[in-house]
Amino acid sequence: MACQTCRLHARSMLRSALGAGVAAAPSPAARKVATSSAPATVRSTTTTTRIQTARHFSSSSPRHILGLRDSYRVVGASERLFKVCAKPADYRITDEERKQDRVQKRDDGEEIGKAKDAENAWNKTFGLQPSFSTWSHVTMLHLYLINARLRCFDRDEYRNWSQQLIDHFFFECEKKMHLDHNITSSALRQRYLKDIFVQWRGLLLAYDEGLVKGDAVLASAVWRNLFKGDPHADPRALVAIVGWIRASLAALEGASDLTFAQQAAEILEKPVDVFWTRLEAPFLSDQEGGDKTLPQTPQQVKAKAAAADKVAATL
Repeated sequence: MACQTCRLHARSMLRSALGAGVAAAPSPAARKVATSSAPATVRSTTTTTRIQTARHFSSSSPRHILGLRDSYRVVGASERLFKVCAKPADYRITDEERKQDRVQKRDDGEEIGKAKDAENAWNKTFGLQPSFSTWSHVTMLHLYLINARLRCFDRDEYRNWSQQLIDHFFFECEKKMHLDHNITSSALRQRYLKDIFVQWRGLLLAYDEGLVKGDAVLASAVWRNLFKGDPHADPRALVAIVGWIRASLAALEGASDLTFAQQAAEILEKPVDVFWTRLEAPFLSDQEGGDKTLPQTPQQVKAKAAAADKVAATL
């Protein structure tokens, strides 16, 4: 009796013959020959299939190997690029200050630290306080500029770069919550991280809208996100930041894809207060023959506004 494989093979041969228009059924002798030769045919076909489907290292596509290498390259390059984005408004709160209860707080309860670079433009020139909110929004603004340029990449490459940068950002956010702000509850940190992610998504839409609709809308987005809608924010700071955003995007657009990480770091490391200086130059030139009083800094403007509010409250 023939095995199951032989019977299946014989049936397939019979169907092929009927499909080709063979009316007469095969003779018993022919059927016996076909049945006896079926195992050899099956073994030959199986052997041929195995030979054809065998994979060798030499025949592997080089793109698969380079793709793995590129993934590790993106991890390292994105980490270096993120450090450039996180540096401008970085701050710290020491354990000694916390133990001695010397940590200052804003009116809304947010803790204020000390800027690692006391001369940075974001805190000194623009009047932003060194806090987690300021650091996160300045960092997200830098990440937005990079993200806008990454959209010119291929879809998979863009997703890889974008995801790596976002991962670095949220790892650093959680680290600051734990070390600088003493938030030891993992559940509480995760809740804050979800809020930051919502802010990141809204920030992308707000800045995209500003780029499309004009500088006034872009300045409004910067004022809402970076300055928290502070009514005492200096308009000159908004103008300087908008100019820096436009100039940085233009420079990033001209960067090569092959050396993007290095060129992007050099572009973002350029000082933003250059645009503030350009705004002050006309005022200083007008004062050469008259009053030599320099324009007020945002801190002075806020101090005067607070004093005026106190006087108004006493009336």
